[in-house]
Amino acid sequence: MIIILRPNSNRRLNEDEVSDQLLHVPTGHHYLILYPNIETMRKVYGSYVKKQLEEQPDSIVLFLSYYDTTDNVRHVLSSHGVPVEEHEKNGTMIILDIMKVIQSSLFEVPDIEKLEFAKKTEQQFENKTIFIIADMSVFNHLHKPAELLEYEKTLHKDLKVERWKELCLYNKRDFEIMFTKDESNRLMEYHKDKVIIMN
Repeated sequence: MIIILRPNSNRRLNEDEVSDQLLHVPTGHHYLILYPNIETMRKVYGSYVKKQLEEQPDSIVLFLSYYDTTDNVRHVLSSHGVPVEEHEKNGTMIILDIMKVIQSSLFEVPDIEKLEFAKKTEQQFENKTIFIIADMSVFNHLHKPAELLEYEKTLHKDLKVERWKELCLYNKRDFEIMFTKDESNRLMEYHKDKVIIMN
């Protein structure tokens, strides 16, 4: 299923409808989301995180931002009615700069399950579901598309953590620069029916 949201179509899905699509992504799944600009993505992730926490208040949100600063993410979420400070204080929301995560000594492949903070989070909240939102556009600026492709391939082959759901965000321009047509097709194949494209 590829959901294409067209701004010039007769029927345009708003951010609430897109977030509803994301809300019903099953745990244990990994979705690819192409977004056209940060303003559009802010509306979507703000609405989605709010609804996710309302539907599963005991869940944990791990947000790895790139184009948005961590403070901007906090502001966007707060403007959607999410009590960010409260969630961060009790450890049920973690907002980090993905560049800093990648540049840490713990990082080899962008495998979220191998990161120390993710391990600690899983151990601390062993019975809770963890929702990850990560902006993978950073890999275009690091010139590491090969590593990213390997990550995507490995994740879809080996991911067995049923309590996790990951939404991998890609800025459309970065995505088109990073990958050849063949690589793009392979990446889409890895995700199969787990792609959302916002135009």
